[in-house]
Amino acid sequence: MIRPLAEEDRAQTVALLQRAAAQNLYALGNLDAHGFGADFCQFWGSFGDGGELQAVLNRYMAGWVVYGASNADWVGLGNVVDRHPIGAERLQDNPGGVGSFLPYLRRYRARIVEEEELMILDPADFRPDERKIAATVCRATLADLPALVALYADAGDMSRSPAAVERPLRERRMWVAVVEGEICAAALTNAEIKDAAMIGGVFTRPDMRGKGLSQAVVSAISAELLALGKTPTLYWVNPVAGAIYHKLGFHPVGTWRAVRLEKMIG
Repeated sequence: MIRPLAEEDRAQTVALLQRAAAQNLYALGNLDAHGFGADFCQFWGSFGDGGELQAVLNRYMAGWVVYGASNADWVGLGNVVDRHPIGAERLQDNPGGVGSFLPYLRRYRARIVEEEELMILDPADFRPDERKIAATVCRATLADLPALVALYADAGDMSRSPAAVERPLRERRMWVAVVEGEICAAALTNAEIKDAAMIGGVFTRPDMRGKGLSQAVVSAISAELLALGKTPTLYWVNPVAGAIYHKLGFHPVGTWRAVRLEKMIG
């Protein structure tokens, strides 16, 4: 049976998603931040005959995350995505019990598939960046919003809308590197729960690369997260970025599979 999840399902939902907490940080963070009642963030569950929760499907706007056991109703979960009026643009394709969720979608297909290395940082492994660089590294505030919107407006694959820049400033955290009064690099958290956080948005202005700014901001935001008892988590595809994260002490824990979807014609 598949049905929308509600507050009385929270304990089962969290317990299932925690089986692969790093892969499910977005779903767990969405649940913490928005609960079950938001129109832009919805949850469905696949239940067995005995009432046990076998899989969770989460929509955040037009992005989808799914995770569950092999005996879940994957076809039914695919139908939820296919029939939803908002549609589907993105899929986090680490479903757990099956190799991919894509075969269960009938109205969508993959346009771009990116497989990235998923890493976490344990406190004992942290090697903070203590080099002296020609920049001030600090936590950003809402006063920095215009400069950050400009930074991410032309950031290629890392580009973000103004609303997506403002959200971590208000709800989570962002660290920046400032050179001669200008923000030249930044890192933020895309999702946070009590004991973990997903770092993302790591971007350095092209003309300022090679100066250690990305390493500095990731080190700073990681230090803050660790001090709060949160395990820093991230994923990467750029080898230069991967080398930076290894230097700081991050280690791989799996693969992060992100899919850009397109609707099939006919």
